[in-house]
Amino acid sequence: MIQVITNNHFRPVIDAWELTPAERAEFDYLDWQAIEAGSGSASFFRYRGELYDLSEFVESAPLGVNGWDAFRSDSFFSGIVIRYVQRERDDDAIVAGLVIA
Repeated sequence: MIQVITNNHFRPVIDAWELTPAERAEFDYLDWQAIEAGSGSASFFRYRGELYDLSEFVESAPLGVNGWDAFRSDSFFSGIVIRYVQRERDDDAIVAGLVIA
């Protein structure tokens, strides 16, 4: 049985320029020079004390998990699902959940 645990809180999407130098170091695979020059981009969000790169999420949820837009595996039995949320304000947000199989 697959279970999704979420509190349905909106989590803001964080642009790359908002990260601290220490946070940028966690994502050394990104081309930070291109991002700073405006020819590249990256988006992140915070969930359960961690900073996640949205580009690491696959745009399909695992079998049996409906209503979510993307998935990232943490282990064979768990992962994170996200759902993009349209809000009245212009800022982007997501809802995240923990998937346990």
